[in-house]
Amino acid sequence: MQQTKFLSTLGLARRAGKLNYGFDMVTEGLDTAQLIFLTADVSARTRNSVMQLAARKGVTCYDLPLSMAEISVAIGTKPVGIVSITEEGFAALLLAERKKMIGGKPL
Repeated sequence: MQQTKFLSTLGLARRAGKLNYGFDMVTEGLDTAQLIFLTADVSARTRNSVMQLAARKGVTCYDLPLSMAEISVAIGTKPVGIVSITEEGFAALLLAERKKMIGGKPL
């Protein structure tokens, strides 16, 4: 149930233009990112690269118990392993939904 609410909110953020997805879009948009979510099946290389770049910009990364396929269905794109939220309200809402799913600890 909580995954459904998280995924629908993620889709809403995309439609509102407040979501970056995929390595290139996320890393290019780090200046406006509020937070970054990484899927459970993202590659270790991508994970490490994004986490290093995000740390330099002071952006927190969070793991999700969701797959790339689940995220892609929610946002209507090809499978992606990372997404960033660029608006504070959506970031707070998605973080609250993530906490309900798995607890609120960052990476």
